[in-house]
Amino acid sequence: MPIYATVCKHCGKKDDVFLPVARYKELPECCGEMVQRVITAPYVAPDIQPYRSMITGEPITSRSQHRAHLKAHGMVEVGNEKFNPKPKQPESLDVPGLREELYARISG
Repeated sequence: MPIYATVCKHCGKKDDVFLPVARYKELPECCGEMVQRVITAPYVAPDIQPYRSMITGEPITSRSQHRAHLKAHGMVEVGNEKFNPKPKQPESLDVPGLREELYARISG
């Protein structure tokens, strides 16, 4: 969902608005009037800084090389692990007579 920077022309309050593209024109109000959209530059993430691999010692100079290197050596970056969900347990253990048997064993 796009983030739109807005500013109130009366009080100068700046805000970020999260709106789907279909609701592009539905900006909030401030001081009794609709706020104005502010044109901002997009953020572009820079590439990673070069480093030496702790596995082989070779220099890694790009994000794509980093991903390929981890994959080639069967490594996973911390925070990017994939967890397998636990199998669902049955909703209830409705075994006829189980409750009575447990009560009888506990109470002696």
